[in-house]
This record gives sequence, C-alpha cells and structure tokens, in this order.
Amino acid sequence: MSPRRRTALLALLCAGCSNDWRTDMWYQPSVRAEDAPRPEPERSVPLGAGPAYESRDDTEALVNPVPPSPEVLERGRAIFLSRCSPCHGREGHGGGPVSKFFPPAPDLAYATVRARSDGFLWGTITFGGRAMPPQREGLTARDRWALVDYVRAIQGRSPSR
Repeated sequence: MSPRRRTALLALLCAGCSNDWRTDMWYQPSVRAEDAPRPEPERSVPLGAGPAYESRDDTEALVNPVPPSPEVLERGRAIFLSRCSPCHGREGHGGGPVSKFFPPAPDLAYATVRARSDGFLWGTITFGGRAMPPQREGLTARDRWALVDYVRAIQGRSPSR
C-alpha cells in the first residue's frame, strides 16, 4: 500500500472516531449542581446507617454504651480540652476564653446539667445547643460517648451547684 493511500485510510478512520477517548482533564464529563445528588429511593436505608436523629431531644432516651474506664476518660479529657475548654473552661466550670465574646457557657456541674440524661448530653454534643455549635464533625459516636463519660467525671469531682 502506498504512503498516500495509508494516509488517506488513516484520515478516514480517524474522522469516524468520536473525541470521547481523550483522557486529559479538559474533556471531563461534568455533573451540574442540579444533577447530583440523586434523591434516595423511598424507604431506603444507606448501608451501615444507624438510627437517624433529628435533634438532641430525640436522643434523650439513649443509654451510654461506653462504660467509663481510664482509657475512655483519657480520650474524653483530650477531646474536652481541645473542643470544649475554650467555652466551658479547662475544669468545665465555664469562663473559657471564648466567653469574653459570646454568651458564657454553663458550668457543667450545675444541677440542671447533672439532671439531664446521658443521651441528652450526647445529643447536645452531636447537634449543639442554644448557643453551642454542633461538635460531631470529626468525632465518632464512641468519642462523643467518651466525652459524656468525662463530663460525668467532672460532675463527680465537683459539688452540686
């Protein structure tokens, strides 16, 4: 086959190909904002999903599945110092540095806080409170229960107010 015919055959073959074989980033399929995510089918449950709670009031009846142990309390303390102490103070009695700019966080030894169930405290950590933002991001459910155990330990060390 002559070089002229080979070139003509190659040009004919390439003309019939679409351009979707390209792999560079310029020619990627795009998904519009209104196209994703698709709604879940009715009565579907995602794999690995637990119960769905709407607010902290839905969690009031939950029972703490994580018994307090030295390891759990140490994990709860580490989370408390990094996430809670700016508002509640290092000892949990309020007066953290953020309280200068926002409404002061309550003392965790108050009788009203002590009277709340473990589930309600877990729900408050998960969903937030009146002036408290949700703290669930980056924390597993077990971490939040460890934090509840640590709050109960703070209350055990402090006289009721």
